[in-house]
Amino acid sequence: MRSAPSPLITGVVGLATGAVGALFGAWIAGRNRTKQAVVAELNSISTALFLCFSISNRYMALKRQHVRPMRNRYAQTCSEHEEFQKNTARPDVKLASYKFGADLQTLFPTSAPTHLLERHIFEKTSVRGRAVAAAVSLIQAIDDLNHAIKYRNEQIDEIRAASPLPRRRLAEIYLGLPSSEGDVDERFSAGVLAISLHTDDCIFFSHILADDLLLYSRKLRKRYAWRYRLPIRPFGKVDWTIAETEGLIPPASEYDGWLKGFKNIPSRWERFKVWGRSHLWKSSAAR
Repeated sequence: MRSAPSPLITGVVGLATGAVGALFGAWIAGRNRTKQAVVAELNSISTALFLCFSISNRYMALKRQHVRPMRNRYAQTCSEHEEFQKNTARPDVKLASYKFGADLQTLFPTSAPTHLLERHIFEKTSVRGRAVAAAVSLIQAIDDLNHAIKYRNEQIDEIRAASPLPRRRLAEIYLGLPSSEGDVDERFSAGVLAISLHTDDCIFFSHILADDLLLYSRKLRKRYAWRYRLPIRPFGKVDWTIAETEGLIPPASEYDGWLKGFKNIPSRWERFKVWGRSHLWKSSAAR
């Protein structure tokens, strides 16, 4: 008859089995926590992307419907005044006889879900680099635009309160021309320019942020997709063709100074591929 195992061996086997079970359970629990964290981050990125698209579309609509026509009208008025000055022989009657239509249409500040965007970008994702800088710049641009719109509206209210102004005085205020005393008030022209520039900033930085979030989501999926079956479909590519065709997205050349501050640092694998191609090219050239 076979002898029964000693209590010591039985205890050791039991402890080993318990330890393996505990380690396996901890591994499973850690795996589940990591998967849940990845899924939660991808969901936050999805929400942030939706907010970016919403913000971008909102300011592109503002540019199309109000800001670009406003700036074009102002530029046309300035051009007509310059032409009038060239064709008028007597400088003392130029402004007194100049007739023009001042665009005194007020704009309404545009609200955007920046607090919700901040929460998802800064608290619920681990995105870094240019995307974070774009988010900060976007939030600042929205605030600056609303201040510029409010400032222009206040100037329009001042002009209306002082009406009827002499034609010469209205031209001096509206076009930023020197007065008879030599003073120059360019607040109105600066306000028009500021609104146009800040609107472009809102569009550009929301566009950059959306593209960088999409790139980050793809890297995150690529990193964990082989480990887990993620219940989230990959995000599709953003198509900005229509907006670019309409000239609503400002060219990247206008933001060269900002873009140059974010250089792409190649990974080890990318550096290895470059080295490998160079090495192979040298070997083939030597033959």
